[in-house]
Amino acid sequence: MISGRQALVQITSAEREQQGELISLDRKLEALRRELIALEQQRAEDYRALARVRVDLVDDDRISGGLDSAELQVQAVLEQRSQAADNLQRELEDAHAAREHLLQQREAQADLLDQANERLDEGESATQARLNEDPSYQAQRERAHEAERIAMHAEEKATDSEQELDAKGAAYRADPLFMYLWNRHYGLPRYATGSLFGWLDDKVARLIGFNDARLNYQRLLEIPQRLREYAGAARQQSEDAFAALRELDDTARAQDGVIELEQARDAEQQRLDDIDGQIAQAELGINDLLEHQAAFASGDDDYTHQAVDYLASELERDDLAELRRAAQATPFPEDDEIVQRLMQNEQERLRLRFTVENLKQTRARQQQKLEEFSRLQRDFKRQRMDQSNSGFADGAMVAMMLSNFISGILDRNALMDALQQQQRHRPGRANPTFGSGGFGRGTPWGGMGGGFSRGHSSGGFRTGGNSSSGGFSTGGGTSSGGFRTGGGF
Repeated sequence: MISGRQALVQITSAEREQQGELISLDRKLEALRRELIALEQQRAEDYRALARVRVDLVDDDRISGGLDSAELQVQAVLEQRSQAADNLQRELEDAHAAREHLLQQREAQADLLDQANERLDEGESATQARLNEDPSYQAQRERAHEAERIAMHAEEKATDSEQELDAKGAAYRADPLFMYLWNRHYGLPRYATGSLFGWLDDKVARLIGFNDARLNYQRLLEIPQRLREYAGAARQQSEDAFAALRELDDTARAQDGVIELEQARDAEQQRLDDIDGQIAQAELGINDLLEHQAAFASGDDDYTHQAVDYLASELERDDLAELRRAAQATPFPEDDEIVQRLMQNEQERLRLRFTVENLKQTRARQQQKLEEFSRLQRDFKRQRMDQSNSGFADGAMVAMMLSNFISGILDRNALMDALQQQQRHRPGRANPTFGSGGFGRGTPWGGMGGGFSRGHSSGGFRTGGNSSSGGFSTGGGTSSGGFRTGGGF
């Protein structure tokens, strides 16, 4: 068993490791970018050397001068790039430091929230113990439980009777002669008698035994209506008894200072939520900076484009292309060696560009994984999984699921589902189902769980009066045919 906060520490530690992987990829990409620039510069140097060898074909000064000018321009752009990259790195380091500071603040605030939850739990537990010894409270709790039992039983009987009407009434409704006389109100004061139709109605009534059938069908119709009316009255009595019990709970909580403890706990929770909001904003800023850093690391920034494009355009001039073709067509060993270097240079540039493209894709996936870690932490906190009463049954299982998330076997939603299945809540001293909290209508008792316990609802109910638990279960003769009404039906 590990606590929710320990699980959050594991997630944060795993995120830091993934951040380290991203930094490592950036360093590799930066090294490859430098190699590509160096290859372009080496290509320019080889062309200068080739021009010196083949002065019979070209103006050496013109070619060398053009290449020198291009390299100077490239060097100036690269120096600007280096300065911009250094500034970006400092911004990113500052952003990470600010986030780490917020995480430390959050850890301290989480401790304060745990302490506030503990004080609230102690206060509620003491109030519940006092109420449990109060005869008037016990009596009202019994009245509420009994009223709830009667209301539930009455509603069950009304539903059964309505279903019985649907089943048994079908035979009456399917008899056209019976329904003909029924709709004409035969046998009732408002029946319109007269002449031949009255005589025929009498014959039909005697034929089908209508008088007895009418009485039976009338009772079949009346019973569900009466039972439903009674169930409504019983439910209202139950609501009144519940409201009285809830008022006793609220009054006791106010008298014992529990409400102030709850407000203090809520204030600490709000401060924690505010810090989480700042962390989320800081992470958005970091993600933006990482996007810029990705461009610098992969050579997709404006500075690199400008430098490479400028140098490449200079190296693709027609006179240089002609110089290379001429050198390839002649048998001189001096220029053959330079041409061979140019060919190797081209192959190496192609290889490096292929490697860069693969690393860029890997980096994009890594950054996406980091963003998923940020979302995972926000989901974890939003669902209060790191609260003091929250834990996970199997710490090794949590670590394995986190590893599967990192490797891509589990996505964030699947991991959250698995964590919810593993999550357990440590009960506090106070019982969230105590008193009016055990009727499935919300609970006034905040307890250790905070938001968790407030959402708790109980199933059935019990009618005994000595239980301090708010949970209750059906008992007695709820399966019998009759039902208690507290009076005559």
